[in-house]
Amino acid sequence: MGTIEGRKNHVLLLDIWRQLVAEIGREAPMLVIVGQRGWKAEAAEALLESPGLAQHVRELGTCGDAELGGLLKGARALLMPSFAEGFGLPVIEALDGGTPVIAADLPVYREVVGDIPLYLDQGDVDGWKSAILSFISDCPERERQKRSIERFRAPDWPTHFVTVEHWLEQQSIVQPNRRGCET
Repeated sequence: MGTIEGRKNHVLLLDIWRQLVAEIGREAPMLVIVGQRGWKAEAAEALLESPGLAQHVRELGTCGDAELGGLLKGARALLMPSFAEGFGLPVIEALDGGTPVIAADLPVYREVVGDIPLYLDQGDVDGWKSAILSFISDCPERERQKRSIERFRAPDWPTHFVTVEHWLEQQSIVQPNRRGCET
């Protein structure tokens, strides 16, 4: 979900899908990529256009909220191998909708969703491939996430502002006087 660009590491997933198609053929799972093509995406674009993946990779440039929600509900997992993320909204949306997540081990994900996802190194092709194959069935890790998701509460504005207000109350705030000097 989001733009197809270099920092999102779609190349990792597409390389794995190429391997899966070569190894298990028609039994390879479907990968759905949601997002428009963007910056530094040439390698991912080349893989997306390779004929061997056409039956097992679906690219959606844009997607409405209802369609996206349906895709997430029907997914075995959301895959997020990104090198960098700002907030991690797709991970939050997936968990909020009950969909397990396999994600790169980024601090932002740990901050917003804790230990629910399965975290993997962005370059661990074998680890990602193994996790993807295990999530095809109801493996113990996927079942652990399903149980953890029941307790998950997506961040919301009222809770955020309570946290900010509490933080502000704990701070020693310095007020400038009319001349811009601190008092």
